[in-house]
Amino acid sequence: MLSVLMSGAHLSAQAAPLEPSQGIAPYATLTHTYDSNLLNRSEEGPGADPESDQIERIEIGTHINFQLSRQKFSGALSFSDTRYDRFTERNADGNAHRLRWDSEIGETLTASIEGGMSSDQAPIQTGLVTAVQREQGYANASLAWKFHANYSVVSQLSKTNTRFVGTENSDDAVLAGLNRDDELGHIGIAYHPGSGSTISLLFKQADGYFPIRQIVAPGQSVSNDFHQNETELLGQWNWSEITAFSLSLSSVQRDHEEIPRRDFSGTNYRLEVFYRPTVKTNFNLTWGKQIVGVSDATNSDALARQLFLGMNMEVTDKVHFKLAYRPQNLQFDGTDGFSTAPRTERVKEGIASLEYQLQQRISLGANFRNRSRATTIENADYTASSMSIFLKYVH
Repeated sequence: MLSVLMSGAHLSAQAAPLEPSQGIAPYATLTHTYDSNLLNRSEEGPGADPESDQIERIEIGTHINFQLSRQKFSGALSFSDTRYDRFTERNADGNAHRLRWDSEIGETLTASIEGGMSSDQAPIQTGLVTAVQREQGYANASLAWKFHANYSVVSQLSKTNTRFVGTENSDDAVLAGLNRDDELGHIGIAYHPGSGSTISLLFKQADGYFPIRQIVAPGQSVSNDFHQNETELLGQWNWSEITAFSLSLSSVQRDHEEIPRRDFSGTNYRLEVFYRPTVKTNFNLTWGKQIVGVSDATNSDALARQLFLGMNMEVTDKVHFKLAYRPQNLQFDGTDGFSTAPRTERVKEGIASLEYQLQQRISLGANFRNRSRATTIENADYTASSMSIFLKYVH
């Protein structure tokens, strides 16, 4: 559960390689994982006991990147196949694609349009809802007008839709209540001093639509729809050649359609620090309070108080080592799939990764991950760990 929040994007040793400066870059990754508690089950209570499993996953794909005068075209295409040794009902074939167009229009206007979709495994559940496949599509467009050497007007619109597919025995009504459509937009003004830093004032609006009401009890349902206005002050400073800061401070007003006590209105913040003492080592720190989306059995939103600590180290030219630790306190919006009772959680995750470059294009590595949750849901606390070994090819 909460795998969207806890994916550890800063530390994904199995992530696809960075896009090339020009051309096509195929890649492939083969991963074998052992998970001690695959479904994040609690060791207490009347429910089923935790069970381990072995997972095999193969992913192949390519990045595309071309520059034609002032037009830049980029994208990605991938296919994956995931197979479980015991929980075979979670076997899934996945695919994803992304296309993006960036354009310089004259001397003062820049625009971009991006769209894509992905179909892959649904995040691990806690037994509340049996969702196996998650399909997401998105589209966004942005426009920036640099009306002065140091000032520009920026704007963006985006839409995302999320749909779930379950097993043959899943409750379609409960599962359909997880589906959602999100619309976000902002307009603002940005200041760009000569140092490369940026200060922006953004006026944002967001709407969340759930096409089917969430079932919370026999004969009872609730709407998770909401509307949100936000004013954000965003700054990025290059403090020195080795230190950079990013700060977000925002005022949020959220109106939930039917559960106003879960409107997460107030002041949110996020501080990010990047420190690179040597060319081979860097550290990341993120601390904040913000509203985040959770696309799991609840498919709701949460007010998250977060901390992230990460380190990336190039031990030698061929060996790379990474560490990350992410604790979070979560206060939930929406429902837990069965009731409208308030819900809070303490989620923690630690990751260690080691990667060795066998050849110029081939590397071998391992990830160790430990995760835990303490929640107000009865008999739903859990601890789990997983170990992954991967072989990666990057052209």
